[in-house]
Amino acid sequence: MKQSAVKSELVLTRILVAEDDFVVQMVVKRMLEQAGFTADLVSDGQEVISALEAQDYDLVLMDCLMPRMDGFEASCVIRNTRSGRINPGIPIIAMTGLSKEGDKRRCTDAGMNAVLQKPVDANKLVALIQQCLGKPEHLESVSQQDEIPVPTFWEDGFLDNVIDEFLAEVPRVINDLQQAIAQGDTATLRSVSHRFRGAADILKATALSARSRDLEQAAKDGDIQLSSDHASELIRELQKLTSLLTE
Repeated sequence: MKQSAVKSELVLTRILVAEDDFVVQMVVKRMLEQAGFTADLVSDGQEVISALEAQDYDLVLMDCLMPRMDGFEASCVIRNTRSGRINPGIPIIAMTGLSKEGDKRRCTDAGMNAVLQKPVDANKLVALIQQCLGKPEHLESVSQQDEIPVPTFWEDGFLDNVIDEFLAEVPRVINDLQQAIAQGDTATLRSVSHRFRGAADILKATALSARSRDLEQAAKDGDIQLSSDHASELIRELQKLTSLLTE
């Protein structure tokens, strides 16, 4: 297949990205666009259903834990739809920070075709998309074409944009954590820690990511005291990182 034909077909491949972390949205969208795909963004499962009813897509990248309707429920709705407005056989790839075997089974049980672990690797993402679309030969054609320019991922000020978005989100995250601590709300603590960990992983903020992971597990276990302690540590890490990034 000629390079121009491959690129033309990729551009015609429209992907719906369901992700509630705006930093992760930015990064995944850039990965897809640099690979030649067209991508639209939504923030929760209800928006996924609405988008699929309004327009035809070739594939869905589905975060698992989102507000209002999570990725598991949204996938079940897609697979079981009888409305005629949604293609129930559309490929769905889970994008998740969940790593336990039981979590992967939940993805399969919900009807997802494959699981992509966060933080998302661009090469694995493109390869998995091509596999789910049933076009591995196209991937080989693209990846082996030395003539295709591969832009530096973080150039053109993109890293600065990601950092700016991260910093803009920090005050709201700290406020949400403080309120959840005061109310002993482990569900919110788990949700905030899981969502924010994606951005921490992308920025390779290892201490922040570790604190987020500890909080998520404690909140999942329902341990209010340990969750509060981890949330307080996470707030301190956020404040420390903010100071470093704004120096």
